[in-house]
Amino acid sequence: MKSKILLMVCALSFFVFGCTKKKTDNAAEIVTVTEDCGVVNDTAFLDSAFLFIPETKSDVLIHGIDRVIEDGNRFLILDVQMKRVFCFDKSGKHQFTIHAVGSGPGEYVNLFDIAIDRKEERLLLLTYPPAIHYYTLDGTYERTLPLDGMCKSLAVTDEYIYLRKETYANNQLSDYSLLTIEKKTGQRHSLWKPLSETAPFCMSGNMQMTGESPVYLTRKFDDTIYTMRGDRVEKAYTIDWGDRAFPVSEEKRTYGCAELNKMCMKEKYVYTMTDLCDTPNYLLFRTNQPGLYVLSKEKKEVSNYRIIMNTDYQLAMPNFIPVEGNRKRVFFVYPPDILKMQGRSGKEHLNANLIRLLEQVSEDDNPVVFSYVVK
Repeated sequence: MKSKILLMVCALSFFVFGCTKKKTDNAAEIVTVTEDCGVVNDTAFLDSAFLFIPETKSDVLIHGIDRVIEDGNRFLILDVQMKRVFCFDKSGKHQFTIHAVGSGPGEYVNLFDIAIDRKEERLLLLTYPPAIHYYTLDGTYERTLPLDGMCKSLAVTDEYIYLRKETYANNQLSDYSLLTIEKKTGQRHSLWKPLSETAPFCMSGNMQMTGESPVYLTRKFDDTIYTMRGDRVEKAYTIDWGDRAFPVSEEKRTYGCAELNKMCMKEKYVYTMTDLCDTPNYLLFRTNQPGLYVLSKEKKEVSNYRIIMNTDYQLAMPNFIPVEGNRKRVFFVYPPDILKMQGRSGKEHLNANLIRLLEQVSEDDNPVVFSYVVK
């Protein structure tokens, strides 16, 4: 009898652990890192440049751009600090703003992320208190879906909603880091055990998950870029950083942000990959190191473009932001005061295009955006 029970327990254990492992058990493509490319012209891998300048009004002031979604002839812009979603047409004309801070129905205290459900044609807002608020694409509130715990990132496909969970609170590590919701049934699945926290309160860049299919996601101190397949987390690419890889031996202790950033700056260690932009030929992303990283899917290698020069304006491009809803578009965002400062510091070297742009912009305006399509 005991032997039968033991056999059943072993079989059950094999089944349970086999199913758990199956959620992430696959091989990733190994991608090597080439030498830093230093300064590169935008025309090397970018095309179709145009200026997007959101109009400035007293009630339409953008502090920062954390997520951008292209929807037809419009751009939806998430400003986390201002707790707002702005909508502009591509000429820069303001269409509407969502700012529902409060404690009533459909209102929120903090706003973390946005996504568009293309199948249902709805705009989703991820908020605190933990919830997803549903809006029409013209900015009208419809309903709220409560969540059990705080989540920071949101992605939507035809079949699923994906939520990145806050994994560290009160010195405790959560049991899982990803929540999936089946749209058809409403069934929820918790998965993806988080890594131990080497630097609980440190982050570089904006988003660690793309907002729509194909959904890519990353995490700190992990050299792999993952992708979602239904309710499975699969490995897509593992970056061989070589001597830039954060040492495994150092992951066993806990860092403060100042100490971590100082060490990574000195040794050029990479511990984050954020703001991923998936295109047919490339996967673009940022790290905690300077510049833009471009992964060639054909060559299976990553290049680091430390400075990208706009050839029309002879201007270095800062603040890379991927644009959801268009698998080729990317933004580079210039705060107007920084742009004006650059104009003053290099006045004798300005070209005609930049001089005309500086004449249009004041330091109190909304950011100036350089839009491109990746070749």
